[in-house]
Amino acid sequence: FPSHDKPGVTADGQTLIFTRLVGNSNEDFFVSQKTESGWGIARNLGEPINTEQNEGTVSLSPDGQYIFYTACNRRVDNGSCDILLSKLDGTQWSNPVNLGPPVNGRTWEAQPSLSYDGKTIYFSSGRPGGFGKTDIWKTTYSNGKWSAPVNMGPEINTEGDEQSPFISKDDQTLYFNSDGHAGMGGIDLFIS
Repeated sequence: FPSHDKPGVTADGQTLIFTRLVGNSNEDFFVSQKTESGWGIARNLGEPINTEQNEGTVSLSPDGQYIFYTACNRRVDNGSCDILLSKLDGTQWSNPVNLGPPVNGRTWEAQPSLSYDGKTIYFSSGRPGGFGKTDIWKTTYSNGKWSAPVNMGPEINTEGDEQSPFISKDDQTLYFNSDGHAGMGGIDLFIS
């Protein structure tokens, strides 16, 4: 499943969406709004985003109108885990849409991070053509569709696992974790 979940925050810093364990084994998204006295009480994001299955690794568009996230083992999945999209319509999220091919394939695609300009998604995948077990890939939105994913290359990816990409607001700085680069041992955090 999508490990290393990270919260999503809108560009204005007023809305936070994060993953919380509900019961013994179900992970759902919760949302909190910032108030003058701090973060408000988190509420379950609810349907149609949350289901009886696990949801994880959220990435919000800067304006808070789109949510990209990982869902696994769904009827609409192309593989084990896929990246889904939902749009905020007033106060209600739309039914999630699987990004489908070429982004989602028969392998594990997870942990999306949307660029600040909203045109590029960085994600982790075990798809063929990579350098190792899981690599960081990117896809760009143009002319109404997402491009075929491009591997981030051997400067980022190794024979090991590279996961949990996060592209900063400057759209130039990429954070990720890896067990393949020389580090302190195990999984370490890297920046490029």
